[in-house]
Amino acid sequence: MEDHPDSALTILKGIEKSSLSSKEELARYGLLMSMALDKNFIDTTSFDVLQPAIDYYLEKGNPTEKLRTYYYQGRIFQNRGDRDKALNSFIKGIDVSTESNDSLCIARTLVAQGGLYDEFYDLDSYINCHLKAAKIYKHLSYKWHEFDCLLNALNGYIALDNKTKGDSILALCVEFKDLDSIQNLTLNEYKLSYANRLGNIHDIENLIKNQAENSNLDTDGQLNLALAYNKVGKNKEAIHLLSSINTEQVYDTLKYLAISVPIFEDMGNYKDALAAYKNYSHKMDSITMLRFDQKSKSIEEKHQIELQAQQEAREKTKIIWSCVTGIIFLIFIVVILSLLFRSNKTQKDLALEKAKNTELENENLKAERDKKALEAENLAHRVEILENESASLKELMDSQEELPSEVQEAIKVRIEMLNALMAGYITNNDRYEKPYDTWIKELTDNTEEFMNSNRLAFQASHPRFIQYFEDHGLTVSEINYVCLYAIGLKGKEVGSYMKMRSHVNISSAIRKKLGIDKHETNIGIYVRKLLKEF
Repeated sequence: MEDHPDSALTILKGIEKSSLSSKEELARYGLLMSMALDKNFIDTTSFDVLQPAIDYYLEKGNPTEKLRTYYYQGRIFQNRGDRDKALNSFIKGIDVSTESNDSLCIARTLVAQGGLYDEFYDLDSYINCHLKAAKIYKHLSYKWHEFDCLLNALNGYIALDNKTKGDSILALCVEFKDLDSIQNLTLNEYKLSYANRLGNIHDIENLIKNQAENSNLDTDGQLNLALAYNKVGKNKEAIHLLSSINTEQVYDTLKYLAISVPIFEDMGNYKDALAAYKNYSHKMDSITMLRFDQKSKSIEEKHQIELQAQQEAREKTKIIWSCVTGIIFLIFIVVILSLLFRSNKTQKDLALEKAKNTELENENLKAERDKKALEAENLAHRVEILENESASLKELMDSQEELPSEVQEAIKVRIEMLNALMAGYITNNDRYEKPYDTWIKELTDNTEEFMNSNRLAFQASHPRFIQYFEDHGLTVSEINYVCLYAIGLKGKEVGSYMKMRSHVNISSAIRKKLGIDKHETNIGIYVRKLLKEF
């Protein structure tokens, strides 16, 4: 394809497209055919041949296949006169070229891109593309391609009046050896152009001699020589060169007008100088408007925005994953801290619970000790009461010799019961309590006998208490009833012991006789209070 593109085109034309079955084969054929047509200087404005490669390689191709497809797509757009789309294709090709090994295609894409920047008057980008391409051509040992790229870069620096960069590029161009006649002519034209813009009169005079002897100057060379004549004051020769330019051919009209103005001025032809200047200004304004209105910048900027958006999307993805990782890590730390906190809290709670239990046990022990102390105190008090009661009954029996036999018998039983109970309290021995329990059971099982005995005991120990009830007209059975309250029983206990559901009626009758209002006080409280008074 590189050395014999005509043979490559012949081979490709000999392939039957109907034999190509897969999309990949069609894409391969379309790309190779587009390359062969371009290298044989057959310009095409149709995408019929390249379209299978565009459809397949731009989505599934490797970097080199994508680069080549973008390059030849741009060349077709260039042939169609659509410079904006051509530039867009070349820019995309350069973007994917970072992973491609086709350095030659990268250099060609840069040169094509630079040519479009020149048409858009974007000289900085024009220079940059050619310098990059020159570097690649030098690495590939494509000497004359490198030379052409350096001349284009020099042309850009001359237009920008950048003498420092222009000097360095011109020095590189002069170092090239074995130049042919056309290359020598081109280099001398650029030297004269450089001297006109950035050199001195002596340099211009030396270059004029060389150029004036050359009859093969193109339009651009003639314009450079005319400007050189003007610089050294030879305006007649300059006018002669300008008048000899064939305006029917394609030439740089802007450069022609720019050179005409100082020549007409120096010759005193101010009318033509003004007309040329006006025409030049008008064209410059148009170019300025074109530069502001052209789409190349917007295309590149949009593409840069797309690349930036993709980069930002990747960065955001990294940030999101970093945040997710950080959050997971923090959750892990929080879980560990939570478990540690719970463990510490559990241990603390257990310690507190243990302390509380210990404190509660101590309190219970203290309460038990207090209870035992109180029981001991109550026991001593009750023993004292029992002793007093027993002594009182004994004293009563000794002083009352004429007591009825049934009263004496009741008091005797009471004294024996009190003695047994007192012995049990004092010694905490069941042996003393068993006879007491037996007496109590035998005595209380016979309700009527117990109630009579109980009344007789109170009659002996508290005669005025019994007399009070007799004075109020209470019957013997009613006094027996009252004496149950006197020994400490409550209303329900009295009814339960008497096995009488209607004991409330007895209570009501007694209340009436004693003059007690049923809402005023409890009959048990009333009886025990009365007992204390007598």
